[in-house]
Amino acid sequence: MSLRTASQTVTIADVCVAVVCISLPLSLYIYKSKSKSTSSAGGQTLDANTDAFQVGTGSTGPHDVGVQGYILHNQVTHARLLPKEAAIAFTYPTISLLVSLNALEKRALDLGGGWVFGYGGVWGRVVGLRPKMYLRREREGQVQGARKRGTRMPTTIKKKLLDHLLYTGHLDGGERILQDAWMMTMPSFCGFEGINPLTIHNTFGESHVHVLEVGFKEDENVARGYDHQWTFPREFHVSPFNDRSGFYRVSVKRPTHSPMATDTTSDPPRPCVRVHLYTASEDDPSKPGVLKLTALLRPSHSTPLTTPSLLLSLAKAPLELLLTTPRILFIAWKLHYKKRLDVFLRPEPHPATWTPYSEPSGGVRWLDEGLLEKYARGRVESFLRARVRDIGVEVTIVAPDPNVPPLEFAPDRGAASDGARQKLVVSYLSPRMFLLLCLCPSAEHALLLGCETEKVFRVSSKEVFVRVFEPARARLGAAGLLQRLRCLGIPVSLGIVVPPRHFIEENSGTLDRVKDGMMILTSRFLDWVEKWVFTLARARIVKGQEPWKQWDRAAMIHLNGHAAARSSVTFGSVLSR
Repeated sequence: MSLRTASQTVTIADVCVAVVCISLPLSLYIYKSKSKSTSSAGGQTLDANTDAFQVGTGSTGPHDVGVQGYILHNQVTHARLLPKEAAIAFTYPTISLLVSLNALEKRALDLGGGWVFGYGGVWGRVVGLRPKMYLRREREGQVQGARKRGTRMPTTIKKKLLDHLLYTGHLDGGERILQDAWMMTMPSFCGFEGINPLTIHNTFGESHVHVLEVGFKEDENVARGYDHQWTFPREFHVSPFNDRSGFYRVSVKRPTHSPMATDTTSDPPRPCVRVHLYTASEDDPSKPGVLKLTALLRPSHSTPLTTPSLLLSLAKAPLELLLTTPRILFIAWKLHYKKRLDVFLRPEPHPATWTPYSEPSGGVRWLDEGLLEKYARGRVESFLRARVRDIGVEVTIVAPDPNVPPLEFAPDRGAASDGARQKLVVSYLSPRMFLLLCLCPSAEHALLLGCETEKVFRVSSKEVFVRVFEPARARLGAAGLLQRLRCLGIPVSLGIVVPPRHFIEENSGTLDRVKDGMMILTSRFLDWVEKWVFTLARARIVKGQEPWKQWDRAAMIHLNGHAAARSSVTFGSVLSR
């Protein structure tokens, strides 16, 4: 049940969903060929947001390959160590598949004519996989951006993986080409797609990617029993019981052979992934501190993917593919209501800032805008189209998703301009920015709340931002009805001047003002419902992060600076009994 707009809201399920959790970053192994005539595996490991990939690169001639699909019976173990009052550990079984992408997409792994297992969809088959759930999801804005660039969005898992590796600089289309990849994933069961322990995503529909390359930024000392290990900063909010700070340490035991191997007489592959989450060191925040959480996925049994083996696995444990989510919800309920662990609210996800071989990570899925945000965006766009002509300022609004084209507003060549033409770039993390612009009574209020307090957007120049988003015709007098509605809940101690009219009300008709009023009232109502639901559910948020106290946080920052509003809670807040 969503309570606010699609990108902002906290949901009742999110109060429950924790352990989705320590979400394990995905492992990708790239094997380099030492020369064009050699096709041995070696090379580099990448970790992507879908599931574990072992990727073959280089060039090889056609040959017969061995087994290209396996059923893995896993043991998943989670342990929370901090805070000590909320310490907990649990283990549960899961079933996953380890499949060659080439064989999967050629439908060479389909079983029972695609009825027992099939690729391309989840309905009309017992077990299935479909590309939509992996890596980037084709959204309207992304498709439009691709058309603008004269390209097409990738539609298969392999094409999505190839697109991602090319984008991050890990493939160049020359000697380093993508031949095949192992993918370790949990399939759908009877049409139900559950939470995949080997994907970095949360219950808001957002996903994130970390690319981990063999020989690049690897830890010098690898944990015993593993082949590779990396330590890197945490960037994505997954569990409501953890903030976004800290470091991941990912240890990986690679499969026994590549998906292109001809000799598969060795032991079947049993790739293992272990993730440790550390807090940031108190002495040096750029380094890991104390171990907070640990998670381990360890296959105990691996068998070739055949119709008898798959049906036998399902017969032995018919609910394993369905019970992951209920188990997670139960543990989340236990952490919150029994262990008394408070909830961290979801921060806006970082934008995708992929640069080859520097920080190859970022989001791959963002929330779609809600109805209120869509309306607010339309009002802002309408205002800017006229505004840039009046003041001669170029405005560019950049989305966090690089596949969504930026909104660009440029004045006519003959438009008025004070000397050199000024430019304003607004980069936002969430479509919630448009709603904040329409709900805040002035540009100064929007900067304080959206830019400095909630970190929803940032601007290239605060002075130019205020100039662009101030009312075109400043008037003296008392604030109008809509402005008074916007000021509800804003502390008078801020001392920021409220103009009589909002910038979007310029050249607005009666119908537009009625719609604006409905937008404001609906948002206020959803704020009230949100607080009421938390109260009714007896759900507790880490002190100071309550969404209905956003203006209190803004006032504290405005009057006392950022240090006064900075939270000191890192391990997790536990309510005393």
